Amino acid sequence: MILMICFEKVRYLREEQELTQKEVGNILGVDHSTYAGWERGRDLFPLKHLLILADFYKVSLDYITNLSSIRTYKNLKMELNKDLTVQRIREVRKENHYTQIKLAETLNTSHSAISDYERGNRIPPLIILYQLSQLFHVSIDYLLGKTDLKYLEKELEHI
Repeated sequence: MILMICFEKVRYLREEQELTQKEVGNILGVDHSTYAGWERGRDLFPLKHLLILADFYKVSLDYITNLSSIRTYKNLKMELNKDLTVQRIREVRKENHYTQIKLAETLNTSHSAISDYERGNRIPPLIILYQLSQLFHVSIDYLLGKTDLKYLEKELEHI
């Protein structure tokens, strides 16, 4: 599902800017065929490249993943904040009374992966961020420290 969402939205954004796949590939520093595979839905966008596109198009990751119909948030930061990401993933897990083990089982991943995300050893891939957002009703951009707007359903009150 997320694969379809991302490729449809990034294609729409590219066409809106009247860019070719080759031009966007150049922006991302990848070969045209690599970008084309992402946009056509053959492969999942790596988070680092989707962050570049979100910044380039000046939209939120919530918009790209169809978690929000609002293109951007007030004071949206251009870069993710690794320290806040660590803190916020742990925070939403604990607020919702999940252990690392329970969260790992729910997301169909390993306990060590959740532990790595919460220690800052690695940033979760987009699919995990999307699942966290769906599970806890929080913004992907919030989880990554790009906005302080936490809950998706309250977004309109703060724009």
